[in-house]
Amino acid sequence: MAQIPLVVGAALRLSALPERVDWLLAAGRDLEIQDPCTAGFLDGAWAGEARSARALLDGHTGRVGVHAPYDGMPWSSADAKLVSVLRDRLRQSLDFTAAIGGSHLVLHSPFAFFGKAQTRFRGQELADTIAQTVENLAPVVEEAADRRCVLVWENIFDLRTDPLDGLVTAFASPWVRRSIDTGHAHLMTARGGPPVDTWVMAAGELLAHVHLQDTDLESDRHWAVGDGEIRWRAVFAALATLPETPRLILEMSPEKQDRSLAWLVERGLAR
Repeated sequence: MAQIPLVVGAALRLSALPERVDWLLAAGRDLEIQDPCTAGFLDGAWAGEARSARALLDGHTGRVGVHAPYDGMPWSSADAKLVSVLRDRLRQSLDFTAAIGGSHLVLHSPFAFFGKAQTRFRGQELADTIAQTVENLAPVVEEAADRRCVLVWENIFDLRTDPLDGLVTAFASPWVRRSIDTGHAHLMTARGGPPVDTWVMAAGELLAHVHLQDTDLESDRHWAVGDGEIRWRAVFAALATLPETPRLILEMSPEKQDRSLAWLVERGLAR
């Protein structure tokens, strides 16, 4: 049976939304707003911008989400005062997500360590990191569930699939799921990590969200799909096996989003 091309969406800043809204509306594409990643955005007067964005999206049938702040966010910290700040930032993120009608919030992996083969996150240390992260964010997960917003955990420096999969499982909540960044996963193959399609298959039904971007083995490029080295046919074949299609978000500039879509459409992988 021929594979049905999947509909891809886009990550955008609010400033880019007016020129991209017709493109989103025409195919009911999923959308991710990334302004909260910018330092100070959540402390500003964002309510009016959220209202304007929601009005622009009137009639939009795709799903909407938000990328939470990630700079300096040690989710597994044991420092009570720092944990309080982390929770407040995520509550602000949930407020913004609700204001634009969003239903997903992206968090970066807590498993950040520059060590050989990332041996730090194994055994008891892995269990302790997971337990501390679950304890720290349990109140936020409850609030996310009340708002019907799913928290998705994105791989960053992760060299293995099992720590993030274990973290999501430990929350024991349908409102906590997995995210995969294709560029991050591919970049880590240079250090022995598995290819992107293996990440997809390992996450399985936990996978709710994917950042689509291409790269080489040098840096986190956010290139257009097809400009780098990722084996995209294998990635989309893996996605096709999932019981539910994740939110597929092109995470690059609007110009590269257009080129990515054209490349995928030409090969019958997406629309």
